[in-house]
Amino acid sequence: MSDPRIEIYMTYRNAIYLYLYRLTMNEHLAEDLTQDTFLRAFRSLAGFRGDASMKTWLFKIARNTYLNFVKKKQSLLEVHTEKMDEELAVQPDPYKQIDDQLFIQYTLVRLPEKDRTYIILRDGNGLTYEEISLITNQTIGQVKVGLYRARKKFRKLYLQEGGEGE
Repeated sequence: MSDPRIEIYMTYRNAIYLYLYRLTMNEHLAEDLTQDTFLRAFRSLAGFRGDASMKTWLFKIARNTYLNFVKKKQSLLEVHTEKMDEELAVQPDPYKQIDDQLFIQYTLVRLPEKDRTYIILRDGNGLTYEEISLITNQTIGQVKVGLYRARKKFRKLYLQEGGEGE
């Protein structure tokens, strides 16, 4: 019989990693935060009541792990964002040569954390409004409105920065 922690890790590690990567835009940092997320989850596994799905519970832990990190290491993320700005500035035609996915990620990282979280959880991970409300501690109505506003901000920023319109 295999260890349930290994099954949990193998089932959800990629989704948690991608969520954290999209928040941080840094592979190594996302890996570290993913490991921290699972360590915290495994320490609290006995207290998991099943009020939400395991996936939702893990995303909530991942979000809290990220928010705690940001409070402690805000300057690291600012430096990383500045580095991205510099890399794009040295390209002769940054918005035509850059891969669409990279530009979307660049636009995402410029949004406030709350907006990124809505978009990443709903559009990137396909979570339901109910699951997102549990992760963010908000009502379903607040999630729907927040997601609408986040998408609107994303689109505006994307178009302002030179993304192609419809």
